[in-house]
Amino acid sequence: MSEIAHAGPVLRAPLCDPYPERDWPQSGPLDKAAAAAVATVLTRFDGLSRRRLNAFAARVAKAGGALEALSDAEVQAGAHALRAPLRRGWTTDDAMTADAFAVVREASARVLGLKHFDVQVMGGYALLRGMAAEMDTGEGKTLTATLAAATAALAGTPVHVVTVNDYLAARDAADLRPLYEFLGLTVGVVSSDLSEDEKRAAYGCDVTYCTNKDLAFDYLRDRLVLGQRSGNLRLKVARYSRGGAAARPVLLRGLHFAIVDEADSILIDEA
Repeated sequence: MSEIAHAGPVLRAPLCDPYPERDWPQSGPLDKAAAAAVATVLTRFDGLSRRRLNAFAARVAKAGGALEALSDAEVQAGAHALRAPLRRGWTTDDAMTADAFAVVREASARVLGLKHFDVQVMGGYALLRGMAAEMDTGEGKTLTATLAAATAALAGTPVHVVTVNDYLAARDAADLRPLYEFLGLTVGVVSSDLSEDEKRAAYGCDVTYCTNKDLAFDYLRDRLVLGQRSGNLRLKVARYSRGGAAARPVLLRGLHFAIVDEADSILIDEA
């Protein structure tokens, strides 16, 4: 089995901070006790979660049925029409998320010849809601990730899809590029042999495929440029993003939304 996980803050677009970073709260004894209690309740009522996932998959299937008779141009127009409402409430509105998943699913069937199965729809929903999704070999976790990645990107949120090596990042980006471009999204690939300008362009795309090592080191380079203090980060980013002889522009647009492939390897084995 392998795992994919969403990591990082779920943010609505337009994003108010030009270089968002996640604040990690300090947990005290009471916080840890409360977290343990919540985990117990969630585990006990796991059946409710399963029913919710099944209901969501059924909603996506119903919405997708209305798309099958449409032309490619009409499906693309539907994807474009979802952008504004997704910006306003994709983090909480299951109906809107189901519509977006249905469009991505139909686009995948037309462009890639691969239509997401219900288990992949459920996995994509879990990722979009900030959970880890464990899938058996052959269940198609790479295709599953496109549902969450494309939906977040359509909402205007820059997406990082993090893999374990350059080969997988390049392969997945190349294989899935037709799907993203059909939906009006741009795709970038970051590898260790790129120049800073090439990396900056790749990170500027709607969906960026990269390795955990590249993402971590590029973020650290940005921190060196921005300095240790984050209180006036907005002003710093505005100044450095303009470039100039004495200033090196940052590489990333911040840490918005990440989907981690092989999460057990990246977050545990290589931590």
